[in-house]
Amino acid sequence: MSKHLFLTIAVSVLALLFLDPFMVLMPESVTWLVLGGLMLSTIVYGLLIFTEKAQDEREVSIRGFADRVSYLVGMILLVAVIAMDLFTLGKVYPEIVIILVVMVVSKSIAHWYACNHF
Repeated sequence: MSKHLFLTIAVSVLALLFLDPFMVLMPESVTWLVLGGLMLSTIVYGLLIFTEKAQDEREVSIRGFADRVSYLVGMILLVAVIAMDLFTLGKVYPEIVIILVVMVVSKSIAHWYACNHF
């Protein structure tokens, strides 16, 4: 099992544990433990992504395609959550809008930096 697959599963399972709406499965003490595990596994996953090196042009292309797909899916889902909140609650949580704006701005900055420094 590769490191990517293991960390993807770990981050996903730990994040999905927070979907227990009545916290039946996770009492408060377990919630903090799972949150710590989620934070640690996310940090390790991020470090793994930033330290991996592509061996050839094919790997660079595959990684670029995966990055674009995940970015677009994240943006589409955030916009869908904004629309759903607006229609059901009549308001939008500012955290969701901030996350969307940070995604767009950070991608633009990263693209500008890469074009000017590589």
